[in-house]
Amino acid sequence: MAVYLRDLSARAPIAADLPAVKELFAICARVEGELEGHEEDGDLSASWQRIDFQLSSDAWLILTRQGLVVGYGAVWPVNGDGAEAPQGSRWAFCVRVHPAYRGRGIGTLLLRLVEQRARSALENVGDRARGGAFLTTTVAYSNRCARALLEREGYQLERSLWHIVIESQAQAAWSERPYLTLKLELEEEEHAASAPKSPARLLTPTGRTMVRHYCCYEKPLLPGGPPLEKTEPGDASRCL
Repeated sequence: MAVYLRDLSARAPIAADLPAVKELFAICARVEGELEGHEEDGDLSASWQRIDFQLSSDAWLILTRQGLVVGYGAVWPVNGDGAEAPQGSRWAFCVRVHPAYRGRGIGTLLLRLVEQRARSALENVGDRARGGAFLTTTVAYSNRCARALLEREGYQLERSLWHIVIESQAQAAWSERPYLTLKLELEEEEHAASAPKSPARLLTPTGRTMVRHYCCYEKPLLPGGPPLEKTEPGDASRCL
């Protein structure tokens, strides 16, 4: 059954929707300062092919009456180091909302759908997995609206990290692509802010160098929980 939010509807994606979802990712990335598009495009294609991920139950689209994709949410099981893991240990998710459609409750609805799906899967696993499951997601530091939504919904900032991409001029012997990717993790965000020289100052993007700041949020996932409520549009308390 479709869920309506004043001229918007929700449904599960199909394979043919992949280009439209990639375009949504790219639009969101540009607004968040990633001018060259979203690097997760390739990961998105791969994630739809995972054996533990089903488009019909683990992902959702929000569309306008004209068929424009303005929201996307998905959830999948992982473990702490990002490898696939049995259901019930750790779940990762992503939510994307078109900038022009934020503030209408779309992000809140998608987040609730993600949590509802993860909880329903948790109820199907043994007691050993219960109580030790978590929902986790990574958002751009510049996306203050998404961060506010997550914190309002009970997510805690677990860590902050910088993603650095530097294009080299010489062909690297260990790679077929002229890119070197580095990751710098900061244990506590407030410590980085108080440092005399923060990574943002030391690594200001110049030329083809790109520096992106991300925040990782986490929330304990317990079986049950409140039922999904109808999300009304136009609520100013909702960021997405």
